[in-house]
Formats: sequence, structure tokens, C-alpha cells
Amino acid sequence: MLVGMSRQPQVIVHAPDGRGLREVSLAGQGVGRAWSLRDLRRVLRRAGIGPDVDLGNPGVVRWRADPGLWPDKAWARRADGCFMAVGLLVSAAVLSRVGLWDVIGALTFGGRVMGAVFLAGALVEVAAAVAAADFWGKRRVRYCGPVVVLGVVVAAVTSLMLLVLQWEGGYRRGWLWLWAALALWCCWAGWALTRHKAWRGVPHPRRFALGVALSGVVGAASLAYSSMYSPYVAPPRVPFGATFGKPTLNAAHTSLYVPVRLTFKNEGPASIHVVGTLWSATLWPSAYTAPGTDFGTWETGLGDGFDSYRHERFTGSSSVLAAGTITGPGDRLDPGDDFSKDVVVEVPAKEAVDGRVEIYAITSFIRADRGKLANSYRDSAEYSWNTESDAHEHRRDPPGWLAAPGDEFFRYRARIYRSSAIMRITQPPDWAAMWWVIPKGAGATPYMSVHIARDADSQERLSDAQQEPYGMKTLQTSADQPIALLKKAASP
Repeated sequence: MLVGMSRQPQVIVHAPDGRGLREVSLAGQGVGRAWSLRDLRRVLRRAGIGPDVDLGNPGVVRWRADPGLWPDKAWARRADGCFMAVGLLVSAAVLSRVGLWDVIGALTFGGRVMGAVFLAGALVEVAAAVAAADFWGKRRVRYCGPVVVLGVVVAAVTSLMLLVLQWEGGYRRGWLWLWAALALWCCWAGWALTRHKAWRGVPHPRRFALGVALSGVVGAASLAYSSMYSPYVAPPRVPFGATFGKPTLNAAHTSLYVPVRLTFKNEGPASIHVVGTLWSATLWPSAYTAPGTDFGTWETGLGDGFDSYRHERFTGSSSVLAAGTITGPGDRLDPGDDFSKDVVVEVPAKEAVDGRVEIYAITSFIRADRGKLANSYRDSAEYSWNTESDAHEHRRDPPGWLAAPGDEFFRYRARIYRSSAIMRITQPPDWAAMWWVIPKGAGATPYMSVHIARDADSQERLSDAQQEPYGMKTLQTSADQPIALLKKAASP
């Protein structure tokens, strides 16, 4: 109660400001601001004035403007504040999810650093959402407006980046609608903050803006260096080759045992994931021809990329001597790992046999700092024949782009994951597949086809440009020796 009140009114209700708030002072000291009569009584009650005070008594309350002038539109103000906070919290959820994924599972150090940056951005967005409630309220915190501005800037940069990445990648599904919605929300938020001049109160605004810009440039440069530049200037060094050893004749002189060294190791700075490997040994029967082969045959061989010998004529169909893998599909080679393999090929050594023995090997891998094969890849083998039957009946034909109907095959396939969470949520899912084809006919040589596909059935083959982000590389090597030289080397 106002006991002993002086002649001058102690309570003064000032005229509303631009947002409809009316300053309330008591005995010359500000005690709060009010949106409405109900809010005014709440302010006075907190100041120690009882709820039964007569607001119409000029001896108690002096009004500096019409007592009925309360221009605040609470529903519109609260709707704007809620809409701003919801947009900031949605952006925070996106940033926290991306950041947490990358901090835990990014394939590069730079990716994990950027994950931490995204988590920091999520915290900024949460703080901005809290500040939005105060900014569209009574603005008790001095810098609530600049904090909201910073949150909207972060949301605008990230949503536009995600939208551009997904649109340029040609992926029209997934979360594209969310990035578009966030971009539209950012346009509204920018308009709302401009209307309220929310940046007022920032000390040294030019220095603040310059610091934010420089931090963004440094962060982007660090990400580009660690995630993009470094992998390209540090290509994988994977020695891959096949060499013959000293052959040995069996006791009956009917077979040559030819050692072969298949070299496959990682001497580079980055780990690799093996998608598939194959090696084969093939016998090519041939005979010497004094006149030499005709020029058309010779240039055709050269044009097809084969070694061409003018005085050697191949006399029959080839036959497979041996075939196998160098290492298992899905194996990981860390720097310094050596998966080289020694095999021994048995070659017929009868007098009537002449020709060449060819060793062919192929491997395909992706860089572990650009992509990762799903753990299910190792156990994903599917066969074209009935593996539970002794007769191994043929059950399915290969795709037409891969082999002829009736050829046997087995396939490994699994999801391949990109190096960062940003790429995973803005780009379509891809699948890695490795096919081993065993053509019909006793003399047909098995071959391997490896690629990255856009669908789970691995029927659509992506272009080299679409596979490049995974750092996929296929290496092939071959070596051949005339049987005559092998026999001579085996002679005591």
C-alpha cells in the first residue's frame, strides 16, 4: 500500500514505444515495461504495489499518454517469435546431426574438425532461438538481437550450401524439400530482422562482421585443404605387378611348375578398401611362321592394345591354367600393408606343346579417406548357380551388359558411404559391385568387372566423373613367357 505518499504521483506510465511497450517508473526509477493493463499490474506487483491499486487515480498513477493506448498485437508478435525460434531449432537439429556424424565417423581429420564446427554452429542456433524469445519479448538481454542475427546468418549459409550441393548433384529426393524450406525461412527471417533493425547494439559492428567473415574463410580453407586438396596431391601408391620365378620340371618331365609373384601392397599415405581382385594364368598355343603374319593381323593386334609378334602364329584356342583372387573383397590395406601373393602354376611340358603362358592380374579399390564400403560387403556374395546342389545347376543369367546368357557369375555388392555426412545427406546413395564372370567353354578365361552403381541391383553404371569422388582406381598388369624359355630355365 502507498502509505505516506507525497503529492506527486509515484507511478508514471510512459507513452508506448515503437513496439507497443510502455515504460513504468516508480519514484523516478524504472521498474519494468508493460504490454497491457494486465501486464502493468504484474510489473507493479513485482515492484511492491498491491493488486488493488487504482490505476485511474491520478494521485497514484500518472499516464503520459492515453491509458487505453496499448498498441501491442500479442498474437502477431508471439507468432513471429515462435516462427523464428522454430526455424533456428530446425537448423540446429540439422547441424547437430551432421556435426555428430562427422565428429564420430568422418573419414578424414578435416571432416572431423568440420563436424566440431557444425556442432558449435548448432549451439549458436540454440542460443539464437532462446534469444529470439527475448527479442520478441521485452528484450531484457542487451545483445539478444545480434545473437538472433548471427543465428540466421549461420542458418542461411548452411541451408544454401546444402541446397546447392544437392541440386547440383542432381538428387531431387531425400531432404531437398527441407533445404528449400529453410532457404525460404531465411528470406523471411532476414526481412523480419531488417524491419526490427535487430543488429543495433553490436559494439564495433564492422569489426564483428569482418571477424565472422575471416573465420568462415579460414574454416572453409581448412576443410578444402584437408578434405579436397590433400587427397588429390597425395595419390595412392600401390605397387601392383606379376613376375615369373624359376620354373621346375616334374620327375616325368610332363609338367612345369612355374612360380609367380603377385605384388600388391600399399606404400601410400592413405588406406584403401579392396573392391575386388583377380588373377589368371592362360596358355596360348602358337607356332613359328617364317613368312610372318600378314600386316592386317599385325596392326589389328596393335590397335587392340595387344603385343604383336610378326613371326608367331597362334594355332588354337587358349586354355585357362589357373585363376584366383589376390585378397578378399572388402579387405582394407593400411599404409605399409603387403598383400602380395605367391602362386605356382602347372604348365604342360610335352614336346608337342608350344606357345606362351600369360599371367594377368587386376585389382580395383577405393580410397578410405573418400569412401567406405559397408561392413556387409564381405558376406554379400550371390551366385548364378545352385550352391547347395552337387550339380551346380544354372539359376540366373548375368545382365546383358556384363556377359552372354548362360555364363556363370558371382557378385559382391554393398552400399558405399561418402567421406562426410554433408555428402551423404545431399547426394543419392551409391552401391559398389564386383562381378566375377566365368564364361561358358573350357578354354574361356574368367574376368572381373567392378563399378559403382546408383541402384541396389547394380545395373546402372555410373560415369567415371560420378565415381571419381570415391577415388576408385582399377590397376591391371600382365606378364608372359614362351614355354620354350620356361623349359630352358627349368633344365638342370
